[in-house]
Amino acid sequence: MSVELPEALVLAEQMTSTLLEKKVKSYDVQDSENLQKIGFMNKKTKDYERLVGCKIKSIVHRGNVIRIHMNKKMNLVLCPDYGADIRYHKNSETLPKKHHLKIEFTDGTFLTFRQTGMGLVYSATDEEAKDLYVIKRDFSETPSPVGEQDFNFENFSELLDKKGQNIKAAIVGKTAIVVGLSNAAFQEIIYRAGIHPKRNTSTFTADEKRDVYDSMKEILNARICSGGKDNWLNLFGEPGRYTPVMGPNMKDEDCPACGARIERIAHGGGQVYFCPRCQK
Repeated sequence: MSVELPEALVLAEQMTSTLLEKKVKSYDVQDSENLQKIGFMNKKTKDYERLVGCKIKSIVHRGNVIRIHMNKKMNLVLCPDYGADIRYHKNSETLPKKHHLKIEFTDGTFLTFRQTGMGLVYSATDEEAKDLYVIKRDFSETPSPVGEQDFNFENFSELLDKKGQNIKAAIVGKTAIVVGLSNAAFQEIIYRAGIHPKRNTSTFTADEKRDVYDSMKEILNARICSGGKDNWLNLFGEPGRYTPVMGPNMKDEDCPACGARIERIAHGGGQVYFCPRCQK
């Protein structure tokens, strides 16, 4: 399951309240060969040894990237794009059988990471972090749809007009006008806004642009306030409380608004669920 901006924000806030000033005692890397080959983890396992003895000083997030700042100019960069189990453990009794990276702190607590899809768990110096693709992507000039005052409807509308592309490309991926969203959020946003997934933004009326903007803000804020999606587990292994109004959970279901059978199409590199009657 993809981890998007709302879940990354929840994780970062939980880490901030739990991990600050903890000192790394040791690390353990397991089952990492494939991830290292494709660049999702450091190619040299010993790179994680640089974290030993470091203290966590701050945690920042943007998009779906979390950057754990440590002293000694070290960082642990996390990007659970397409799924990851990131857990805090008060002691060794709750440690999982499998992990890709396990960090033990000097107070006997642990942090474990296991990627379940494409993503990143990377040890990097301050200088190395600047060159990481996910840092360049999410800590960029591309606006965040949540938490930034200068991202308003006027700004959003202007960016839509400038790009003139398919609505999915405008919300998800390399050409998106916002950071931190993937196919899951996209399906909900356009359903709430009544927009067909294959529409081009150049055909949008002013009201349709407003509907997309309002839907985006409402859905993301609701997910944050609910602690993430209900099929996702937070830092403490607790599920979120937000149930999507559109997506795979609506397979073989009828639209709650009009009663039409929900349809599915392959679009933009993923499966998109939508209502053929409500979304035009």
